Amino acid sequence: MSNSCIVLNGDYTFLCLIDWKRAMNLVFAGKVSVLKYSDKVIRSVGGAFRLPAVLVLMRVVRSVYKNKVPFNRKNLLIRDRFACAYCGVSGKRLTIDHVIPKSKGGKTDFDNCVVCCEDCNNRKGSGTPREAGMHLAKRPYQPTISEFVRLRLKQSGVYDLLVEIGIY
Repeated sequence: MSNSCIVLNGDYTFLCLIDWKRAMNLVFAGKVSVLKYSDKVIRSVGGAFRLPAVLVLMRVVRSVYKNKVPFNRKNLLIRDRFACAYCGVSGKRLTIDHVIPKSKGGKTDFDNCVVCCEDCNNRKGSGTPREAGMHLAKRPYQPTISEFVRLRLKQSGVYDLLVEIGIY
């Protein structure tokens, strides 16, 4: 979690992670209240300040996602936990693979795309997993907003802190 700060919406739902500089600007501007401080201290000409760990906005802002999680590379990586859907390797360079290739009418969405390492993507080529003799570890799916937020929190290392203060 290093120097990141959790920002909760006015209704105490997770909103985002921000860096400590942005967090301090929000505190000094009076736009947030500090729910929990971290152990880190910064020193400046004006004095020493403890860095906030969890902030709550004074007002409720409209949620980032209206009905569903938007499809993009970053969100796909989060959904698939940064691991290849075929071999499970997570340390290699990852690409996006269409389970049903675009050349065969496959769509670019959560229900047809998975994270894939370059080796598996090259092996599969423009065929289906069955044609390439490959097996998906998990079927692709559209994540719900609540499950997606929980995945992001766990991967960023802040989920345990939110459980500790009683948010989740």
